[in-house]
Amino acid sequence: MKKFIINGPNKAIKGEINISGAKNSCLPLMAASILFQKKIILKNVPFVKDVLTMKDLLISLGAKVELIKKKKIIIITNKKKHKLIVPYNLVSTMRAGVLTMGPLLARYPKCKIKVALGGGCALGIRDTSWHLSGFKSLGADNSLRKGYVNISSKNGLKGNIFKFPKVTVTGSSNLIMASVFIKGEHIIKNISIEPEVKDLINFLNNSGAQIKFIGRRSLKIIGVNKLINGEHTIIGDRIEAFSYLCVGAITNGRIKVKNINPKYLNTELDMLKKIGYKIGVYGNSIMISPGKKLRPISVKTGPWPQLATDNMPIILAVLTKVPGKSIIEETIFSNRFMAVPELKRMGAKISIKKNKAFIVGQLKLKSADCISSDLRTTFSIILGAISAEGSSSISRIYHGLRGYDNLQNKLKKIGINIRFKK
Repeated sequence: MKKFIINGPNKAIKGEINISGAKNSCLPLMAASILFQKKIILKNVPFVKDVLTMKDLLISLGAKVELIKKKKIIIITNKKKHKLIVPYNLVSTMRAGVLTMGPLLARYPKCKIKVALGGGCALGIRDTSWHLSGFKSLGADNSLRKGYVNISSKNGLKGNIFKFPKVTVTGSSNLIMASVFIKGEHIIKNISIEPEVKDLINFLNNSGAQIKFIGRRSLKIIGVNKLINGEHTIIGDRIEAFSYLCVGAITNGRIKVKNINPKYLNTELDMLKKIGYKIGVYGNSIMISPGKKLRPISVKTGPWPQLATDNMPIILAVLTKVPGKSIIEETIFSNRFMAVPELKRMGAKISIKKNKAFIVGQLKLKSADCISSDLRTTFSIILGAISAEGSSSISRIYHGLRGYDNLQNKLKKIGINIRFKK
């Protein structure tokens, strides 16, 4: 099993990082290709493990997928009817496989569609019941048999009104895609307004769909007959950008991240400023510089524009070195503090009570052998190892490779002492 070996402490790191396209935008955009009768071209693609798994999934459904890695382009072509079974082996490691439900239902509403319940990171309950309730509002029935969700609509999909009980990113994307070809118009309330969801909406609208905001979290979708071709440049990855800014934070260094819209990270940047770091915004670049005095903070995750739950384990690692007592409240997932036991192995002082983490900053961390359990935990542990004294090992790094493009080389570029070990 491959490991990362990181020698620390790495101090006053300096450098620039080109941020890749957003994985969490690329995956629903790839799923949306099912809606198109010919082809779509996606640019600024991050060729991480999850994207390659989605590629295999689309091929299994009958699509032709061409990768042009040097140009960061994917071309997806549909020349025949898709297969309507999404197999478990391709969604068991990737939650985003569930995003094929919406576009398959839209394209083949009267057929029987079978989608295996997905996997991904073990972050707690990630229910699809709201997705299915949304589909039901369009007239689609569903049942669960042998781990597969069966969906179909005998009379086709018709517009209605649906309100999500709670904001859900994948649920919003799924229902938006399912609604593109409906009869009439569909009103969706309490949708996610994450940048990645808006990226999907922009792509669909620019390709011929009719989706319009009628409130801050409300959409009206007027059904169209078909989508033919599409082309789109994927937005920068706000989670990756924040992760590398936090490399600068925990090493008291200067890091500039490029190719990212700073507005996607307003809450996170304000948070870093409150801690005491200096933040500069220059067009589509962000610079973090050392602060004279660092202070503890209290923060809470939530739907955008609040602190992203994906960024929570990242700032958690930074706060282990910030003097005083900080508090983080997690409101999205029930099992988001999986980095804590590994950071404590390095000497971090963290206690968990229900959905809150209480962190007492330490002057030093010490190296340890650690195991990663999910995507963002991987980077959290990396941050701890970067600032710890001695040589740390991190096992199960395949979790990190699911979502961070060219991770090792980007860290090496800014001076982090990191290497692979088999």
